[in-house]
Amino acid sequence: MSLELKVLYEDEELVVMKAPTDEELVDLVYNFIRSKGRPVTWKELRDSFSGIAGEDRLRKALSKLRMRGDIVELRGGRYATLDMPGVVEELEERRRKRMLREALSLEWKLYGSPPRRRKGVEATN
Repeated sequence: MSLELKVLYEDEELVVMKAPTDEELVDLVYNFIRSKGRPVTWKELRDSFSGIAGEDRLRKALSKLRMRGDIVELRGGRYATLDMPGVVEELEERRRKRMLREALSLEWKLYGSPPRRRKGVEATN
């Protein structure tokens, strides 16, 4: 991963860079996700930014990006931008399933919960 961090000192054996501010970290995380071109897992982010930012700062940056609407969180702790392939479809599927679940929940509230089956007893109709 290539990061544009300010180099404070450099010799043959050592390179010292300035740690990013919170706003710079938000931009770095966003650019990293976009450069991958596919949804990125939390583990990938954590591994790529280890030594640069702690997990708390990384979570804070992800939270800011999600609040701004720059990225979305997918199933399995993956983060992606809306223009990545398959992301919009996955979000639509999740929204559709949530609406169905809410409709069933409302129906159960109105008409009572479905009868529970006891183990070993078959339903008769």
